[in-house]
Amino acid sequence: MEEKEQRKLGKNLLKELQHRNGLGAERLYNCCVDLIIANPRWNLRALIEDGSEAHNISQVVYLESAVASMGLLCRLQRSFSRVLWSLFILLAGVGSLCMVLLMLWWRIQAKEQEEKAVYAMVEQIIDMLKEQHEFAQNEDTTEQSGLAVQHVRDQLLPPARRKAMQKIWHKAVKFIEANESRVRLETQVIEGEEFAVWRWIQAVPNGGKVWQGQAFGEHNDNNPSTAIYSPTPCLKIRNMFDKEVESEEGWEESVKDALLEKCQDIKSLVHIYVDTKSKEGCVYVKCNSKEAAGKVRLALHGWWFDGRLVTVKHLKVEHYHNRWPEAKFAWRPLQPSTNQMRSLAQPYYRSSLEMT
Repeated sequence: MEEKEQRKLGKNLLKELQHRNGLGAERLYNCCVDLIIANPRWNLRALIEDGSEAHNISQVVYLESAVASMGLLCRLQRSFSRVLWSLFILLAGVGSLCMVLLMLWWRIQAKEQEEKAVYAMVEQIIDMLKEQHEFAQNEDTTEQSGLAVQHVRDQLLPPARRKAMQKIWHKAVKFIEANESRVRLETQVIEGEEFAVWRWIQAVPNGGKVWQGQAFGEHNDNNPSTAIYSPTPCLKIRNMFDKEVESEEGWEESVKDALLEKCQDIKSLVHIYVDTKSKEGCVYVKCNSKEAAGKVRLALHGWWFDGRLVTVKHLKVEHYHNRWPEAKFAWRPLQPSTNQMRSLAQPYYRSSLEMT
């Protein structure tokens, strides 16, 4: 609105009031201007000569509207634009939300398909190892009871799909290493070259509580005359059992017998405690000397027992006696409950590392 028209706005208002109200028009005009100054939200501004806002009635020179005068067509066009813009924002928001949900659904489906493919490959690997194990038993040989990991991969992954299925293969290998105790990974020399080999561990009587071979290349010498240093006669043995799956009555005695049978040539274990509440499958052992404890550790550490890898560490004798005071006076070597040697009944495979 031009300045001339803005000045007319105040004069026209006064004339209109005078026409309608006569002598009371001046008073009514002052009241209207006063209300305009006090209510800026009305979009009417009372201005002085330089165009700044007036603070009292005496300063007011002209009135100005904050809303431009628009024709009907312009108003319809503006309203239509606002509606279209609001619809665009709404549709864009809904579309973005749908895209996010669609991507999440796609990722969940892809993950489920990948898990199914991993489990299917794990089952194929286990089937191959079982078949190889049965073949080796029929041929009465243990040298061919395992399969090289690379050979299994080449059998299951055709060359055309090998690159695309590489991720599935790696996940299947990790799953077997972490969750499948019936499959043992070892190193074997095949035609003069070392390979990682998978070997199937067959279920056996006595709940499978048998010694199944050595995982590390440690020299297993149980000669009583060999002097081996040990800082303490007490030992802590891990992974001798899994408390979540043990259900047979008297399984603790089977674990004790397995330890005594494995150390039959040492004959030095004077106290054994099976911690049935241990999540790590811990068994605590005290020997009659430090040298004997060193030999027991060498005989057990790094061996497979009941599908689990056994590890042994030394334990301070003070801590041992504080927990089991009766062990302080134990001196007579313990004997297995039977002479059947059931934990040693299954011949175990000795790798090239064990024979060095």
